[in-house]
Amino acid sequence: MWRATAAVLLVGAQGAFENMGAGFCMDSQNIYYDSFTAQPGELGYDGLRSTCRQRSDTEPQSPGFAFGTGGECSVYMNNGNTPSSFQVPPAGRVTTNWGSGSVKQASGHTFDFTCFKKLPPTTTTAPAGPTSTAPSTTTTTTTTTTTTTTKAAGTAAAYTVAQDSWCSNVPAPHDPSLSDNAVVLGSYTSLDACWQSCGVDGSCMACTHRCTDGSADRCYPSDCTVLAVSSCSARVGSSCGAATWRKAAVDSDPMLAMRIVLIVVSVIMLAGIAGVYCWVHRRQKKTTTTPTVPLTAGASVAPACKAPAATVGAATTSTKGTTALSEEGAALPEDQQKTLPSYWGHKAETTDFNAMLYVTDDQLEHFDSLLSQTYKARSTQDRFEPGYSLRYKATLRCAVPCPKGSCAKTPGGCPCVQPDGDPGLPASYMIRRVIRVEDSRMWRRYCRKREQLKSRGGIDRVDPAVETAGLVSEQSGTFSPLDESVNEFYLWHGTHTRAALSIAHEDFRIDMAGSNAGTMYGKGCYLAENCTKADEYARDEPHGYYEGVFALLLCRVSMGKFFYTTERYEQAGDKVKSGEFDSTVGDRTKKANTFREFVVYNPDQVYPEYVILYSRRPKAIALESFRFGLTKLHAELPVYWQHCHVNPQINAFEEQYLVRNTSRHHLQQLSQACLRSGGKIQVVSARRIEMSSMWNRYVQFKLRLKQELAASGLPRFASAQLLEGKAERGEILTYSYLKDLYGKGVQTTISVDGLEDSIQEHLLWHGTSRASAEAIVKADFRIPMDPVKDAKHGFRFGTGLYFAEDLSKSLSYAPLERGSNGGTSSQFVLLCRVLCGQMHYTEEMSHAKATAAAKQVGKHAVLANPLSKGPREFIITSEMQVYPEYIVELSVSVDGP
Repeated sequence: MWRATAAVLLVGAQGAFENMGAGFCMDSQNIYYDSFTAQPGELGYDGLRSTCRQRSDTEPQSPGFAFGTGGECSVYMNNGNTPSSFQVPPAGRVTTNWGSGSVKQASGHTFDFTCFKKLPPTTTTAPAGPTSTAPSTTTTTTTTTTTTTTKAAGTAAAYTVAQDSWCSNVPAPHDPSLSDNAVVLGSYTSLDACWQSCGVDGSCMACTHRCTDGSADRCYPSDCTVLAVSSCSARVGSSCGAATWRKAAVDSDPMLAMRIVLIVVSVIMLAGIAGVYCWVHRRQKKTTTTPTVPLTAGASVAPACKAPAATVGAATTSTKGTTALSEEGAALPEDQQKTLPSYWGHKAETTDFNAMLYVTDDQLEHFDSLLSQTYKARSTQDRFEPGYSLRYKATLRCAVPCPKGSCAKTPGGCPCVQPDGDPGLPASYMIRRVIRVEDSRMWRRYCRKREQLKSRGGIDRVDPAVETAGLVSEQSGTFSPLDESVNEFYLWHGTHTRAALSIAHEDFRIDMAGSNAGTMYGKGCYLAENCTKADEYARDEPHGYYEGVFALLLCRVSMGKFFYTTERYEQAGDKVKSGEFDSTVGDRTKKANTFREFVVYNPDQVYPEYVILYSRRPKAIALESFRFGLTKLHAELPVYWQHCHVNPQINAFEEQYLVRNTSRHHLQQLSQACLRSGGKIQVVSARRIEMSSMWNRYVQFKLRLKQELAASGLPRFASAQLLEGKAERGEILTYSYLKDLYGKGVQTTISVDGLEDSIQEHLLWHGTSRASAEAIVKADFRIPMDPVKDAKHGFRFGTGLYFAEDLSKSLSYAPLERGSNGGTSSQFVLLCRVLCGQMHYTEEMSHAKATAAAKQVGKHAVLANPLSKGPREFIITSEMQVYPEYIVELSVSVDGP
């Protein structure tokens, strides 16, 4: 096992760095930093550690760097900072993480990189005179570093002595020539003699000689001359007798005492200012309350021109750990099971659940029809078109009453948002995706409240009938039958896109009503029968993932006995509190010729069953042209994730979930379908990984692939089927199985509908040991660089990450181990999302340079199909192309399925 050396100091003309050991640098909270990586020869980087160190040293916000065995340089930056002096290649930003402050440790997960921590600057005065012995010595497991000074022609120079270390970029003594930008400036019989010259030569970096035992370039004592060199990439030996004196020129600082005094005074002043600020802040909190999840009245959720609230964007912190949370809920009462809608994916569940899933494509036309049927070409004073604000820059997307910023708030809406105005009312709404909300607890509360309303009796019907009524009654496979005796309807609710997802996951917050659009009928949840009215409060996400994408919630609502009014009446809620009524119908069609609004004051009277994600079509663009320009929308996060409603760019999360028994059953079916070697699979346990930092990196690479595809002019990258030219076996096994089961419940666990086949995104298996699997889901994959030292199974098709569609192939890399059930026949695999992009195809039995050949022509992966007989393997060239979504513990018997 490789052991990292500790406390090795790199001291040079720049700053000092401490060797923290093998792995990537982590901060005091064990979080990775923003990482910028370049390979040797890439955009001006020469592959020397001294250059890598220099680039980190010149960045004030860089806490350190990592240097790879292949010369790779990763310059770390505190969260949110970008290096100014470091040329970064297009793919050089490895990841965006949250690390900040001084380096605490190396991750220990990879042996290919060594972490170097930047030390605080120190000042040393080197006196002229006889050479003195080292005032400090730092001992490690293999090297000894000593700092000393020497005299040379009146100029003092400090240096460090590193035993058992030599400059790896310097040629052997018998060949003093240029090598790797290191120039041999002279040969000497001893280190002392070398330093007499090097100490006064500005171009000299170090004095070094190789191992005296002959273990490096035949440096036996007879020819072990000492070389003065212009640069030095140190390599640690193992008690071989080598030594290096490295220049660490430092200057005295006569103002040091004054600097310390100024720093202390500044810290005291800052502490005083912070104390005053905290005192004022506490005083303000006593008199004001900041909404945390403003999800409601009049549908809008955030104050005009202010930052979105917690679930819409405010940063949060997450507790790191490996404890998995169970998704298995409490037992469902038998009577409630009978009330679940027949078309729900969780209809057969026996325990509580809370999940979302996409509706099938054949159901989208029902929602299209509902939007068309409830579209009414009217505006109110709440209408604002943020989608046009880039055209009319004065608005800056704030909730002002006019998209041009030229009109005051006008009853019935300003002229600019009328059907014949400029830019006018949206001509129609184009559905991008529809998500169904299946939450047993929320449904139970809704059904219980509905029965309470039903028991009171004496309920008048809403007249005329709501505009959604006719269509929903005709589509029983999409909309469950409504109870007209309690005025149960499907109604629209508009809000921020992320707030809609949050409501769907967490339910409404009536206490936050009126946070933006006012409370015309008191604090409550405001809904509409016309999608045009609800759309007035819908907001997209400027410059974010959901830019240009709006959201409406289609909710089941039990109005019960309603208070009817044609006027503004802010005390309407009091009539409900008194028990006289259950809701309010505000009819503005008679006096203002606008819309009816429906208001409830108890969140249990509303069940947000569908989230409709859509785009607004301006009247100036023809329908077909607008539709042609839209691509299939995928939610930023898988909709069956517990964090599906969170913004991963702002709200960091890292959790693992033990999946439900039904999900485990689905994974078992998928595993069995992918086991080509025969046998019977049992999924002992499975965990889903939800990690924002790793997901963001994956999405970043996905965006890069989409850009490359768009630039190529092709509709999609070549599939495995096309590359092989064999239609009978081209589809990926996981895709074939999941496609056949789509709409039959499996999408509650994993779905091909969330994969983008145009860039060849697939679900593939990776077999490994349990320890490696645990390390990967905590710190991501790492591509090994040395096939002898780092790769357990070698590089049959070059360096990269190996995946398979055939589970039998992946299991051949997974050893038998003790499992979670106490048995000794468990094997561990990762089910991963993999971005294959453009693939290099080979049918050779072995091709050690396949990945190198792929990268040379700009391809992203290798598809290896030995002798065209399989099993096929997919070799990925970058860690960013993979997201490990599930750890699956399997047990395989040979009895047959």
